[in-house]
Amino acid sequence: MAQGQIPRRPFGRTGVEISALGLGGHHLGDVEEQKIAERIVARVLDGGVTFFDNCWEYHRGKTEDWMGAALKGKRQQVFLMTKVCTHGRDKDIALRMLEQSLRRLQTDHLDLWQIHGVSFDNDPALFIRPNGAAEALTQAKKEGKVRFVGFTGHKDPHIHLAMLNTGFPFDAVQMPLNPFDGTFRSFEMQVLPELNRRGIAALGMKPFSGAGPAIKAGVLSAEESLRYAMSLPVATTITG
Repeated sequence: MAQGQIPRRPFGRTGVEISALGLGGHHLGDVEEQKIAERIVARVLDGGVTFFDNCWEYHRGKTEDWMGAALKGKRQQVFLMTKVCTHGRDKDIALRMLEQSLRRLQTDHLDLWQIHGVSFDNDPALFIRPNGAAEALTQAKKEGKVRFVGFTGHKDPHIHLAMLNTGFPFDAVQMPLNPFDGTFRSFEMQVLPELNRRGIAALGMKPFSGAGPAIKAGVLSAEESLRYAMSLPVATTITG
């Protein structure tokens, strides 16, 4: 690997490798115009980033539209992920959202499709019930519209563990991981070891602890925070 190049890491048990740093989709929609978003995507691609995060609901679909335009002609260079936002965990709604995401992103398949934001104690039961989103993930994977499936969440490690205990064969799980995670409801201590034990790709997010209050207060630098997050046994750390 050339000096300064972003390293590649295994994506769980799949045999696929992804960049150790990923581009988050939410803040891509905060920029003033599409041309700026396209320049950002081109810059991170040139820098060796291959993992691209997005979500059906980010900026009412604008972020998926912009990323799709930015990746036109470059789709095979990236590992593309988006999330489905059926918070009732409904199969049919999830599949309709998938079709919308594919059109916006200008692709016929996703590398990773994830359930967005598991936050409530009943989410695992809603997910796995008949005609729940679990069936949508299974169907989309069988039809070749997605390669891998997973879920994300910010709130509580015990909900992540309950999702894992549904028995569904997840390929990836996304969660906040940063230097301050251990001070409150630690995903690093409770969820990360279980993912590694099962061979599920762990995806870190929020490396700066949200808006970065500790960085702004001078407790640590942005580089130190990112280095900590990337030092953990994860497949990638997503920023933005």
